[in-house]
Amino acid sequence: MRLDRAATKLLALASTVGVMGALTVTAAAPAGAATSSGPRHQAIVALAGPGPLSVPGLRVQSYLGAVHAEIVDGTSAQLAQLAATPGVVGVEANATAHLTSDSFGPIVDPATPTPTTAPTLAPTTASGVTTDGNGNSGNGNGNGNSGNGNSGNGNSGNGNSGNGGNSGSSEGVLAASTLGGKAGKSDAGSGVTIAVIDTGVADTAALNRASGRLVDAVDTSGLNSETGHVVEHGVFTDSYGHGTFMASLIAGGKVDGSGKTGLGVAPGATVDVVKVADANGDTSLASVLAGLNWVATHADSVDVANLSLSVDRPSDSYGIDPLNYAVTLTRNAGVTVVVASGNTPGLVGDPGFDPASLTVGSADTTGRKATLAAFSGYANVDGVTKPDVVAAGVNVLGEMPADSVIGQAFPNARQPSGLFRGSGTSQSAAIVSGLAALYLDGHKWASPSEVKSAIRDGASSIAGGHTDGQGLVAIPTGNHGPFHTGEQSLNLVQWYSTVSLWGPFWTDDAWDSRHWVARNWTVDLWDSRHWVARNWTARNWAARNWMARNWSARNWAARNWAASAWGDGS
Repeated sequence: MRLDRAATKLLALASTVGVMGALTVTAAAPAGAATSSGPRHQAIVALAGPGPLSVPGLRVQSYLGAVHAEIVDGTSAQLAQLAATPGVVGVEANATAHLTSDSFGPIVDPATPTPTTAPTLAPTTASGVTTDGNGNSGNGNGNGNSGNGNSGNGNSGNGNSGNGGNSGSSEGVLAASTLGGKAGKSDAGSGVTIAVIDTGVADTAALNRASGRLVDAVDTSGLNSETGHVVEHGVFTDSYGHGTFMASLIAGGKVDGSGKTGLGVAPGATVDVVKVADANGDTSLASVLAGLNWVATHADSVDVANLSLSVDRPSDSYGIDPLNYAVTLTRNAGVTVVVASGNTPGLVGDPGFDPASLTVGSADTTGRKATLAAFSGYANVDGVTKPDVVAAGVNVLGEMPADSVIGQAFPNARQPSGLFRGSGTSQSAAIVSGLAALYLDGHKWASPSEVKSAIRDGASSIAGGHTDGQGLVAIPTGNHGPFHTGEQSLNLVQWYSTVSLWGPFWTDDAWDSRHWVARNWTVDLWDSRHWVARNWTARNWAARNWMARNWSARNWAARNWAASAWGDGS
C-alpha cells in the first residue's frame, strides 16, 4: 500500500464513526452477578461500539476492536448476563467448521486404487459421489449433476472443459488470459498489497517468500478453541491447499504451463498471508472475524482483502450480521473487500451479500462465448443486485502443492503441466482481487468505492436478469467516481431490521445446543463444479452446518450461520 493513500484511508475510517453512530449504545456495568457454575462455552459478541465488555467470571479471549467484536468464554448464565448488557448487540456461539474440498471430485486414497467419496455433508448424487465432481469431471464420464451431468459437461464445463477451452490452455483456463492487457505481466499490481484470508499460503514456483512478495501476516486459526490465540509471528504455510491456489491466481508469476504471462493476474503485487484455517482445514467464525480485524487494523498497509469463502445467510432474510458488519467496517477502514458469491444459484452467501463487499460470481469462459456458470450464486439483496460482477470460474488453473490435503485427495485435477484445476466462485473472487490490484496500480488514490465502481463499470453483461451483476469483468480504464457501487438502492430499514434475529439467545441461562454444530466449510470444486459447486458453499460451512442450521439458534442464528453452509465461494 502506498503511503500517499494512507491519509485517504484515515479519512475513510473517520467516516465510519458516523456510519455506526445509529447503532451506538452507551455501555454500562451490568446489574447483579452471574453464577459461575456449569460448563463453559465459547461465543462471539457483537458490540455497538468500542469495548471490550465483560461480566464477572467471563473471560475475554480476544478483543477485535476494528470489527466491533470480541471472543469470550463463560457459562450460560454469564453469557446470558453479557447479552443483556448495554452496548452488546448480540451474543452467539462460536461455530467451528471443517473445510472439506470435495469439489475436485472423488477422493483417491493412495493406499487403495478405488476412489472414495469426500467426507462432506454436501448433497450427493444417486451414485453417492458429491455434486462437485472434479475427478470425474476431468474424466468426462460423470457422476451426477454437478460433476458431469449438467454442470460438468454442460454449461459449467467440467467434462468438456477438461478437453479444451479458449482461455489460453487446452488443460483449462489461465486467470491472466481471461483479462488480457497488463494482466499477468511481471510488474502488474506493483506497489499493491492483497490480504488472502484463507488456509495459509505455501511457497510455490509462482509465489514464494524468497521473492519478498509473500509476507506472513497473522494466524487466527487458534481461535477455533477456547484456549487458542492469535499468532502474529511465524511462517503461516498451507498444508490444506486452498489458500495457496487462490494466492497463485491473484499474484502468481510465470511458471511452466502459464505461457508467456504470469499464472496470476497481478504478479507484481504483494500477498499478506492471513491464515484462518489450520492444516486440517478446520476454522471458525471467530477465526474469520479475527482475520478481518487484522486487515482492518492494518488498513494503512493493505489495499485489497480476498475472501474466497461463503456461508449461507444467517436468517431467512438477508440483512446485517457480525460477519458482513465486519466486512463493512474493513472497507470503511480503506480496504477493498472482494468476496465470493457462493455456489448456490438463487442465493448469495455471507459475507457476499453485504452491500459493501465487491461480490463476485462465476462465468464459464471455456466455450466460444462466455456464459454464466451453472453454479454461480446470485440474488436481489434488499434492493441490491448481487453479485456485482462475474469472472472466470470454470476449470481455472493454479498452483496446488502435491503434498497438500487437496492435492493428494484429488489427483485427477492435476494437469500434464503440473498445474491444478478447480472451479467455483472462489476462483472468480481471486481473479477480481488481482484485477483490483491492477486498477490500484494505475490509480493510487482510488478509494474502495472507486475501485468497486471502476470494476463494475468495466464489466459487460453476458446473462439476463442481472444474474451476472454488471457482467463479465474486463480491465477498467480511466477514472471512476465512487457512486457506481450499486448500493444506493439498499433498503436500510429492511437491512437493519434483522439485527434482532441474531441478538441474545441465552434465555433461562440455557445454551441452545441445537445450533452451531457445524461440520464443514466445504470447499470448491476441484475440477468442476466447483469449489464448490454446491459446497464451500454449497451447502456447507457447514453443510447444513456452520451450522447446521444455524449460526445459532435460529438467529444470527436465526436459522443459520450457517444455514447451510460456508460455501466456498468456491
